Amino acid sequence: MNKEDREKMFADIMNKKRTYTDITSDASLVSTIDETESELNKLLEKNQRDIEELTKSVSADDFSKLQEEINKDFGIETKVQDKVVLGKENKELFEKIAQNLKKEVIGQDEAVDKFVLALRRPYVIGTDLKKTRNSIILNGSNGTGRHVLVTKAAEELKKEGLSVSGETSYIDMSRYQNSSQEILFLQDIYVALTSEAPVIVIENFESSSPVFNRMLSELAMEGKVLLNKRYCFVGNQLQEATSKLSNDIIDSLNGNDKILVFVSELKTSKLMDIFGKSFVDCIVDKVETKKLDEESLKLIITKEIENLIVKCKNQLKLNLTVEETINDYLLKQYEPSDGIDSITPVIRKIYDCIIDITLKNEIENITITYSDKVTAKFNEAETELKLTDDSNKEREEIQKELDEIVGLDEVKEYLLSLENHLKINQIRKQQGLKTAEISKHMVFTGNPGTGKTTIARLISRLMKACGILKQGQLVEVTRADLVGKYVGHTAPLTMQVIQSALGGVLFIDEAYSLYRGKDDSFGLEAIDTLVKAMEDHRDDLIVILAGYSKEMSEFLTANSGLKSRFANIIDFKDYTGEELMKISVSIAKSKDYRIDESALKPLEDYYTKVQSKADSTSGNGRLARNLVEDAILNQSKRVLEDNSELDLLKLEDFELID
Repeated sequence: MNKEDREKMFADIMNKKRTYTDITSDASLVSTIDETESELNKLLEKNQRDIEELTKSVSADDFSKLQEEINKDFGIETKVQDKVVLGKENKELFEKIAQNLKKEVIGQDEAVDKFVLALRRPYVIGTDLKKTRNSIILNGSNGTGRHVLVTKAAEELKKEGLSVSGETSYIDMSRYQNSSQEILFLQDIYVALTSEAPVIVIENFESSSPVFNRMLSELAMEGKVLLNKRYCFVGNQLQEATSKLSNDIIDSLNGNDKILVFVSELKTSKLMDIFGKSFVDCIVDKVETKKLDEESLKLIITKEIENLIVKCKNQLKLNLTVEETINDYLLKQYEPSDGIDSITPVIRKIYDCIIDITLKNEIENITITYSDKVTAKFNEAETELKLTDDSNKEREEIQKELDEIVGLDEVKEYLLSLENHLKINQIRKQQGLKTAEISKHMVFTGNPGTGKTTIARLISRLMKACGILKQGQLVEVTRADLVGKYVGHTAPLTMQVIQSALGGVLFIDEAYSLYRGKDDSFGLEAIDTLVKAMEDHRDDLIVILAGYSKEMSEFLTANSGLKSRFANIIDFKDYTGEELMKISVSIAKSKDYRIDESALKPLEDYYTKVQSKADSTSGNGRLARNLVEDAILNQSKRVLEDNSELDLLKLEDFELID
């Protein structure tokens, strides 16, 4: 059928006011408006082949436009089924999909079979295109192939003509931890539901607001959600509709024939605490991936190495040979708690090392092997590949820096005990014993200049070196970075900061300023968001609160969950005069200066006198830094006049004002 014939056929349908319903592969038309049943049968026989061709060649958009026109004129809906036979006759098609998925998701045959069964179910029992096609619970440990299973399944649906897109939409529920983020949540879920992607993955719902989880539960069970407000899009932003006459009013979320997949590490029984028993009972298809056995792991490693060889060939124009010993090395990197995710980063590092070699050398062939270390052989040369972080060296550097810090003996002792505990936990874990987890969140109390920020920075590096944190960055913020300026602004702002600190340390200076009394709703919202995030990300975030001792004690009462989560309260005492004198020597040395011996005792006496006031204005380390920097300026002027030593700071250079 050519284009003109198709257009003529569309016009004929419209002129005769006839509705196509349930066009399937046998092209049955099951209802009509104006024609008699006998006339309809004659039309079916005459146009059998034309309609089959139409189903294949006309885009989904064309059918959608036709449906809208018919709805507008007659209030009748045109329903176009996927190109698959309804009923039990489609078994072979889905068996083919399962076979293809098992090649991609290795070691999870049982999970694949259950997931494909969930995909097939709607085609056997039928669905309402306005509602969700099906809802699936997919749980299992990290690195067991859950996300690969979903994304590859979506691609298979497209390949077999069961959907117009092979994409997968993702909804990260950790972004919506407060009810004030309702519009953001509704906009994101609405976009996913109206996209062409047949599958929507919903994850991290353990940390989202119960309000939004209730909506998801209703969407999964009922296929749609009625909203308590009316919305419309202004530009690309969803806003509450201010007029009943607004165009394109959104007052509900329709499932739109989407497959919802709830991905989690939690057992199904635990999901009852989040969504309720009705939700868990309602969802028939519950799929669980299992931890990888050694045979499956070897197959996955072989597949990943094959992909690496192809990647080097295609992108680097390089012939890569990977010896069998590399498989053994990769097996040693496997951590059951992380699954295949403990191996894929190592393979990426190997690829990065190969890139560096090709940038520095003209080579066509390279061989990767492993004995006591991973090496690359090329052009009759051999070089070691740096694949792991040198954590021992980093710990030595941290210890060296700690030793050079003046004072803070109690703080150093605490860090040492914390590191020892982490080491013992690692040994117990390797031996299959249970580990005793302790809270790693901390409160630093003390006056300004006592080294709180310096120690926080060392802690972030230490936790990274010990493998407790993945990134080890220090994100330093104050109230201004967490508290918004208008209603609904604080929670998203606080979550944005928290997201930036994941994998590292969030250091909140003058944290007591977050709580300015019971009437400070914005501050309390920031605290509530912080407390919830600490629980949700307890394995990948350390929070350190810093401030004056008295104020911090009052602050910990602002939220009932604060004090219990900050068991480690570390007091940073004011420096003594002797310690500040030593700090001054250290600061001068870092700037390539030395302090004259005759100036040391007067400096110590001066600092002792200032510190005797024992209040927040003494300055501590900042006092020493400012004094040395002023002395350097004074020394510059003096040296120009007397032509003395360039690196010597004399007593006269220090302004020791009582």
